[in-house]
Amino acid sequence: MQDWPELQALGLLVTLSAGAQSIGQAADALGLAQPNASRSLRNLERDLKVPLLRRSPRGTELTAEGHTVAQWASKVIDAYADLNAGTRAIQDARAGTVRVSASLTVAEYLLPRYLTTFTSAHPDIDVGLAVENSAAVVAAVREQRCDLGLIESVSLPQGFPAEVVGHDRLMIAAAPDFADAWAAPIAAQELADVPLLVREIGSGTREVLDAALAEFGGARVAGEYGSNSALKIAAATALAPVVLSELALRDDFRASRLVPLPVEADVALERELHAVWSPTRRLSAGARSLLEHMVSMRG
Repeated sequence: MQDWPELQALGLLVTLSAGAQSIGQAADALGLAQPNASRSLRNLERDLKVPLLRRSPRGTELTAEGHTVAQWASKVIDAYADLNAGTRAIQDARAGTVRVSASLTVAEYLLPRYLTTFTSAHPDIDVGLAVENSAAVVAAVREQRCDLGLIESVSLPQGFPAEVVGHDRLMIAAAPDFADAWAAPIAAQELADVPLLVREIGSGTREVLDAALAEFGGARVAGEYGSNSALKIAAATALAPVVLSELALRDDFRASRLVPLPVEADVALERELHAVWSPTRRLSAGARSLLEHMVSMRG
C-alpha cells in the first residue's frame, strides 16, 4: 500500500478531466494551494510512470493516458465517498439519534402524530427537532446540520432527494363579523386586492400564497408575522383575513373564533409537504426508518 497513489492527486486529475483549464483552477476547486497541487501531480506521474499532463504556456491539459487514468481515478474517489458516507451512517445509527429540521406548520400540526407512533415502534431511536421556516430548513439540510428537513414549499431545492410525507391546503379565514361581507367565493384576481395577514417571506405558506397570486402581483400584506398563533390572534380581532394551513386553523374553526372564507376552486392553494435530505450524505438507518414511517402515514 506504500505505492498507492495519493487521493488528493487523483482528485486533481479528475478535476482537470472535468474541464479545469489549469492546475491552479483545479487546486482552487479542491481548496488546495497551487504549489502543493503541482507537487502532488508530479509525484503521481512519477509513481505511476505514465505521462498524465501536457504543459504549455496556454495552460495544462491531460494527455490521452491522463484521461484514461482520470476515469479510473473517478471510480476510486466515488468508492472513497461511499466509504465515508457509510461509516457516517453507521455512526449515526449507533448513536440512535435522528436530527430533524421542520417548518412551523409541519412541526406543530403534522409531526406530533408521526412521532408518537414512530417512537412507540422504535423506542431505541431518539428524534431531535428544530423548528424553522422552510428556507431555513433547506439551509440546515444543505449544511448537513440535520438528517431530514420537512418543508411545505412549492419549490424544492434543486438536486436534493425528496419524498412526499403529507398533503395540505391553505385557507382564508377571518373573524365571524368580518366574514359576513364575504359570502361568495372570491377569485384570485380579487383576492390579490384584499389586504391579508400572512407569514414572512421564506416560509412555505407565504411561498404558496404568492405563487397562487403571482399573475396579479402576489399577496397584498396587511400584516406579516413569523408565528401562526400571532396571525390567528390578529385575525380574531377582525384586523384582516388570515392565510394559513387548514391544519393550523382547524381548532379555531371548531371554536368559531375564525370562520373559513370561500375562494374559487381555481385558486391554487393545495400543496404537498416534503421530506428532503442531502444528496451527498447517505441517510442513517434511523433517518430512513423515520422517512418510511412518515411516507406510510401520509394518506
